[in-house]
Amino acid sequence: MALIDTATLLGVADRAAYQYGQLQAACVAIQAEGNGFYFDLVSAMEDPDVEIPCNGKYHAVDQDLDAGFMVRYGTMLSNIVSGMEDHFSRKDGGGSQLQAGGWDGFLTAKDERVSYYFAQMFFAMHGFYMLANNVFSESADQFARLQVESGPALTFTDGVNYGTGAAANPANGTYYAATQLKVVVTTMGATQLDVRLTVKDKNNNLTTIDVTIPGGSAPGTEVAVGTTTDRFLDVTAAIFKPAGSSGTVGDDMKVMNLKERQIAL
Repeated sequence: MALIDTATLLGVADRAAYQYGQLQAACVAIQAEGNGFYFDLVSAMEDPDVEIPCNGKYHAVDQDLDAGFMVRYGTMLSNIVSGMEDHFSRKDGGGSQLQAGGWDGFLTAKDERVSYYFAQMFFAMHGFYMLANNVFSESADQFARLQVESGPALTFTDGVNYGTGAAANPANGTYYAATQLKVVVTTMGATQLDVRLTVKDKNNNLTTIDVTIPGGSAPGTEVAVGTTTDRFLDVTAAIFKPAGSSGTVGDDMKVMNLKERQIAL
C-alpha cells in the first residue's frame, strides 16, 4: 500500500485552494454595500411593521456571507481535506499509518507547502490551524523598501515579516513559511545597484544574501533574490554590497515575497 505521491497531493491541494479563493473573492464582491445593506434599506423606512420582522434577519445576512461557512456547510469541498486524511490513516504492511500527522505531517516530511487559501479551507472544516511552516502566503507582501539617496546612502524601510519560523506557529494569516524574495523596481537609473540584504533564514537565524539590480531596469522589473532554496522569514537591514556599485540617486525599489507557485484548477 503506497502513500500518495507529492505531485498529485499538491495538485489536489492547489485545485481546492483555487476554488476556495474564488469563493472568497465572490463573497467579498457580493458583500459590497452597493445601493445599501439589507438592514439599512429597511431601517430607512422607519416603519416598525417593516423593521421589527426584518431588521434582525437582514442584519444577520449582511454579516453572514462568509467563504469558510459556505465551504463547510454549503459545498462538499471539505471532502478534499477529509478524503486525504482517510488515505493518510490507512495502514501499511507493518500496521503503521501511511502518514502520521495528516496534511501537516506529509508536508513537513516532504518539505512542501500549500496555499493560504487551502489553509483557510482546512480551518473552516476543522476549527484549528495548519502549521505556518507548511503554508505559503497568497498576498503580495512587502518586506522592505530600498532607496538610494545623496551621499550616496541606502535608506532601508522595514516591512512585514513571517514570524520566527517556530514549528508550532499557526497558519492564521500572520505567520507563514519562509519564502524566496524578489526585488521589484519602482524607479531605476542607468547604473547597476549591488545590495547586501540582512535576512532571517527559515530557522530564524540572521544571515546575508546579495542581489544585483541591473542599471536601466524598467519600473516593475523583478529580480529574484537567490534561488528557490533561499527562503527567508524577514529582511532586517540592507547596505551597499562592499566593492559593488551604488546605483543612482533616486533609485527606489521594494523587496517582496516571490510566491512559491501559482495555484490553478
